[in-house]
Amino acid sequence: MKRTHLLALPVALSLGLLLAACDNNSTPPPAKPAAEAPAAPAATADADKAAAEQKAAEEKAAADKAAADKAAADKAAADKAAADKAAAEAKAAAEAKAAEEKKAAEAAAKAEEEKKAAEAAAKAEEEKKAAEAAAKADEEKKAAEAAAAAKAAEEKKAAEAAAAAKAAEEKKAAEAAAAAKAAEEKKAAEAAAAKAAEEKKAAEAAAAKAEADKQATLAAAAAKGKADAEAAVAAATAAVPAADVSPTAQRGAADAAAAVAAAEVAPAAAAPASAEAKGAADAAAAVAAAETPPATTAESKGAADAAEAVAAADTPVMTTPAMGILPADGLKPDTRLAANADRSEIGYLGVWAPTYDACGTVDQAGSAGFVVITKISVRQGSEITLVDAVPATNGKVSLKAGDKTIEIAQAGTDVLNVNGTDLVRCTTP
Repeated sequence: MKRTHLLALPVALSLGLLLAACDNNSTPPPAKPAAEAPAAPAATADADKAAAEQKAAEEKAAADKAAADKAAADKAAADKAAADKAAAEAKAAAEAKAAEEKKAAEAAAKAEEEKKAAEAAAKAEEEKKAAEAAAKADEEKKAAEAAAAAKAAEEKKAAEAAAAAKAAEEKKAAEAAAAAKAAEEKKAAEAAAAKAAEEKKAAEAAAAKAEADKQATLAAAAAKGKADAEAAVAAATAAVPAADVSPTAQRGAADAAAAVAAAEVAPAAAAPASAEAKGAADAAAAVAAAETPPATTAESKGAADAAEAVAAADTPVMTTPAMGILPADGLKPDTRLAANADRSEIGYLGVWAPTYDACGTVDQAGSAGFVVITKISVRQGSEITLVDAVPATNGKVSLKAGDKTIEIAQAGTDVLNVNGTDLVRCTTP
């Protein structure tokens, strides 16, 4: 657009000059009539000549100017035409170039669109393939999961069957082992019972012998006391003359003699001890009552021996049943095993009952509430549970057998709590 304005400027200038030249070629105004001019002979002629020359000069100048204007106008027109032509050519070239560029741009845009469309199609195809691959992978995953689940179910069934078979075998083995062990323990208990019976017989024989020895000792002491009393009476009688014997001394001698007689006729069982003691006491009283000089060494010794004999005879042998003692008969093998178990590592092994008195009813008809704990079992009344005993921690332990749990708490050597029930220890006779 700027180039077009520059070309139009010379053209406008040329047109302006041409119009100016055309004005100069216009007809001059008519001359004034001669009548109006004053008469002048020669001067007028010269003036006319000068005017004519001037006019001719002016006309020539005007012609020259017109020619120059025309030439300028022609040149301006030519220049304008050339400029217009150049502008037209430039415009045509620009339009052609613009058309070409437009076509190229359109072609490029179309190519870009086609490229984008191709890329979109390729992307869509890739996404389609990816979706198909994902769907296939999902199907394969589902198939794999189904296969894995089926395989896991089969393996689980096989494992459960194997575990059940193994558990059954282990149960059979445990039952067989428990039965064998129970049989062995029963044999051991029976052997222990036989041994205990033998020991009891031996103890009874020893007790009978001790009783016989005791009776012999008592008889010897009574005989000695009698001899010492007779010696004391004889000594007392000899020490005082017959005439000087006071009634008190005679009475003491009579009492001593009576005591000796009583000692001679006393029975040999429990009564002799009292008679011997009474005889010895009467002899000592007779000696003390006699009005004689201080007692001799023999008299003192006789009185002392008599007193010892009395003390030995008067001391009864008491056999009071101890607290917490189990019955002597009717105990089951596991009861004997528990009562005699080694408690150095597991202190709660043993036989337990609600009270010490209840210990005497264990394994007897109508008994209840007692607990028998061995290394392999826990029996509560008639219900027995096979379970391995383990050492307690801080006096507490939980024994589990299947879905059954036995809670044990031991606060002391001879006290126990089983599932919330307080118990005391029972021991063998």
